[in-house]
Amino acid sequence: MHHLTKGLLQKRDPLSRVIISSMSEYHLYTGTAAAEIDRKAINDFDIPAYQLMSLAGVKAFEYLAENLAQRASAPRILVLCGTGNNGGDGYVLAQRALNSGWRVDLVAEREPRSAEAVRARQSFLEAGGQIEPFGSVDANTNYDAIIDALLGIGLTSPPRAPLADVIKRVNQMSGFKLALDVPSGIDADTGNAFVPTFMATATITFIVDKFALHTGAACNFVGDVRWESLEVSDEIVQSVPHHATRIEPHWRERKADSHKGSYGHCLIAGASDGMLGAGLLAGEASLRAGAGKTTLLTTSNNLDKPALYHPELMSAAFSEGVPETLNAVQAVAVGPGMGLNAWAERLLESCIALAKPMVVDADALTLLAGKNIALPEQTILTPHPGEAASLLAATTPEIQQNRAQAALSIAKKYQVICVLKGAGTLVATPQGELSLCDRGNPAMATAGMGDVLTGIVVALLAQGYAAIQAAQTAVWWHASVADFLVGPGKQSSLLASDVAKGLSLTPIK
Repeated sequence: MHHLTKGLLQKRDPLSRVIISSMSEYHLYTGTAAAEIDRKAINDFDIPAYQLMSLAGVKAFEYLAENLAQRASAPRILVLCGTGNNGGDGYVLAQRALNSGWRVDLVAEREPRSAEAVRARQSFLEAGGQIEPFGSVDANTNYDAIIDALLGIGLTSPPRAPLADVIKRVNQMSGFKLALDVPSGIDADTGNAFVPTFMATATITFIVDKFALHTGAACNFVGDVRWESLEVSDEIVQSVPHHATRIEPHWRERKADSHKGSYGHCLIAGASDGMLGAGLLAGEASLRAGAGKTTLLTTSNNLDKPALYHPELMSAAFSEGVPETLNAVQAVAVGPGMGLNAWAERLLESCIALAKPMVVDADALTLLAGKNIALPEQTILTPHPGEAASLLAATTPEIQQNRAQAALSIAKKYQVICVLKGAGTLVATPQGELSLCDRGNPAMATAGMGDVLTGIVVALLAQGYAAIQAAQTAVWWHASVADFLVGPGKQSSLLASDVAKGLSLTPIK
């Protein structure tokens, strides 16, 4: 949950994720924007560059000391310094460690480029530090911590030798691994992780939190994320446009004087022969997410079977068209367990013709790809990266290399809300607005999890939520329940049905 206190952003902890003290802390920035904020702070607001560098190094040292407090009284650390200001942060940290009686090995190939980093390097040497080349790093040496101050936010291509070689070497070593600002190897604009990328235990990021640390492949490398403002004011930060916002739910209170008709009737279309389970998961999720009624539109073979699993679920058979009695539903979800045959194509076309707020998922996304079909207002597409690739005639690796661009492109191309699922699920609008869910965990990578999300979204649509609010709230709720249910050592045991049940059983607010 979000807590309103000052200071930092913590890792994807199941229940306490982001510590927030101002609206700007809901905002996520690209590396390019972060560099512009840094420039403005120095040039337009007269904050000395060395002051920012010194504070970054001190904050990083303090965070490192917190994490090593139980490991050793006089830790031995390895600091990897590049030639930019990121390296300058590393020199400051290394000097503070020396002054605290730590054993410090620092490696760097060349002198820094900026005057501030040169000054930090000189202060480290004057404190008694020594600098060795990257080749001196011995993979057999035991360190309590390894600090990555190599590349920072400017990387747009894979690290090259000798940096690449030292990253590969230290990734094989044990110890607490701290990345300064962004792990070396990550594109700070997109979240794409090049080969090699520093494998951090934790990342401490400065001035603004970076979008790239919270989505896609980068999530495999950043570890715990801590944000430090370095006392840069909101005025400075907000002078540069942010890239995305963290998702917050939009809750509606249920009135005491209400009945099932007050909360909408959902139609979930799919569940073809052999894939009834997908429809059942979506149906259960829709009911537990508050829909007044839910009907599963399925094959004649599956008619009435849903009630054997969930008596609250109604069902109807689809042949050539949607039964007239279902024309009055408030929202439609199409795709879970639908298949890709002629029956499925007719089903998709019929659901679109209802012109209701709609969720399109799973097989329906595959059928939609490449077609020039006008979708109803308040439509939400919920692709995983492979389905997103089909929608954009791209490859899955291309989608993952720039998830934000992919989500925004789908939203604009199809004039819909796009929910691009995955680590750091994104919600994009046709107008170019982007939000990110910083909740969820790897235990969600199981069959049927997307069907549960679809059920939540359609339930919220049926209750009158606008499409953007339904998408954001559903994504947040879905991930939050999964986080609540996952305990230590249980990341491989979460079922989609657990999350569906958890919607009405876990205390998520």
